[in-house]
Amino acid sequence: MAPPSERSPMPEVVLPDPQQVEPEPELSSAGRTVRKKRLTWKLLQSIPDPPRPAPEAAASDGTDILTDCASEPLGFVWQGIKTIQNSFGLYREYPDIPSHNPDDTITLADLSDAAPPLSTTDNPPSSTSRLALPVIDASTSSVNEWHPFASSTIFGLMNWMWTGSPLKSVGEMACLIFFLKSDDFCKEDLEGFDLQRETNRFDMHLAPSSLDDSDAAATSSGPKDGWREVEVDIQIPDGKSHNSADTIPVFTVPGLHLRSIVEVIKSVFSDRDSRSFHYTPFKQWWSPPSDPDADPQRICDEIYSSDAMIQEHMSLQQQPPEPGCSLERVVVALMFWSDSTHLASFGNASLWPLYLFFGNQSKWRRGKPRTASCHHVAYIPKVSPIIVCLLTIVFTYCFAAPRQYQ
Repeated sequence: MAPPSERSPMPEVVLPDPQQVEPEPELSSAGRTVRKKRLTWKLLQSIPDPPRPAPEAAASDGTDILTDCASEPLGFVWQGIKTIQNSFGLYREYPDIPSHNPDDTITLADLSDAAPPLSTTDNPPSSTSRLALPVIDASTSSVNEWHPFASSTIFGLMNWMWTGSPLKSVGEMACLIFFLKSDDFCKEDLEGFDLQRETNRFDMHLAPSSLDDSDAAATSSGPKDGWREVEVDIQIPDGKSHNSADTIPVFTVPGLHLRSIVEVIKSVFSDRDSRSFHYTPFKQWWSPPSDPDADPQRICDEIYSSDAMIQEHMSLQQQPPEPGCSLERVVVALMFWSDSTHLASFGNASLWPLYLFFGNQSKWRRGKPRTASCHHVAYIPKVSPIIVCLLTIVFTYCFAAPRQYQ
């Protein structure tokens, strides 16, 4: 038997804290304990690691920058500012220190495909909020808050008339009663009220006559973003020689609905969702974390990381700036698509839209329907069957007939 000095020490016994009480387990409707689901290691490993932030620019008042831009119209050089590698070995190379990087504030909710949870604390929309303009003109709002209507009473009635379900139900009637009880309703404003006149006034406000009109330019940033209807002239070959283009037969196709692309850009860049746009292109590289000496590989996964975007950015920065303008110059990447769209499960109702996406936005966010990243810029009409008959006659008598006499 070993002496007391050579015996191994007794293990320390940790007594539970009497004040620490374990939480009660969650029970199901059947009274059983609900199992807590935890992410497995395989799922935890697949969570993406966001890119490292770009280095910040030194604080300056901007006087030296403006002086250099005015004295040196060209001289923009690719500086190759690199970020730190993330856990996957990805890093970026910027031409200059970016003024805005949306990936610095990205979250897992932005990358997830799951639907956002429904919030029970949000207030229900007001009965007078559906006709509100997304972009309010300061000169208009200071004169009349309910433009283009004369009062809040007329605005509320027109809002109830032209929004919601076309078949007024109990819920729609409840919205009307809620408005009649609110402080925005005043029966004295209904003196001389004409529904047809107010409807025509609202139509004129939404549909500007032309883009050259000053009033139309002021209202083109409204709810419809300057939608207008124009006619398209198609020149028809008649087998004859013409000295002037004015003498060529023309067939007019009506019903082309379009809006200004500049107005679409202004509307999108004024929206808060434009904070997720990339304005400075970059080169993305991958270096294997297991082999730091290996040559890095170029990763091209977005429009703003492509060579085309980088070349346009470099070409724009090398141009002389506008006189007296100190704003940042960026490239807006426009991507157009067009295809036929079937509108109903039965029948032949269809449209042929021309829609626009912005390449400054990530493709992962651009592909989510809830982000509303698709912007329609035109609706192409169908050509009338009359032009088919006209072309048949022209080609028959102008091209086939001379061959018969040869």
